[in-house]
Amino acid sequence: MKYRFEHEFACDRDTLMKIMFEKGVIEVLKPRMTHVQEAETLSWAEEPGRIVRKVRYMPVPKIHSVGPKKIEPRWMEWVEESKLDLVRGTATYVNVPTTHKVAELLKNHGDMQFESAGPGRTRRILSGELKVQVFIIGAVAERVIYSYAAEIVNEEAAALARLIQERNSKK
Repeated sequence: MKYRFEHEFACDRDTLMKIMFEKGVIEVLKPRMTHVQEAETLSWAEEPGRIVRKVRYMPVPKIHSVGPKKIEPRWMEWVEESKLDLVRGTATYVNVPTTHKVAELLKNHGDMQFESAGPGRTRRILSGELKVQVFIIGAVAERVIYSYAAEIVNEEAAALARLIQERNSKK
């Protein structure tokens, strides 16, 4: 299943990328999010022209079963492995489930574009592909996961927008 999310932020492209990928930002955003119960930066490195990070997310359990199969909360935990290209204004990511058996069945990757949306505004376009490799119920599982992921991504965008607004008001 392919997906796309768009959000606009009240800042220029470089500011959005800087704040969104700053070291420890998830620890700042997490208290503002109700759909994520655990989140932590596992690694962060700035290299010439790019930032590479790994962030672990544990969502609040919402999906309790897929068909007859009971879903354990830890099965929904994942690590985002992302690389931001500061020059091109793009990022790539892979979300890797932390449970080995789930990682064999669930694949999720994509990219982000950061585009001007007018003076002092930037549009973040997050697109990707989610694939659950389970016969018959895989497509159903994809839709259920996508639906909850949309809630998490929208909440993250709102929390990020509030953080940007707070920092702009302090200038």
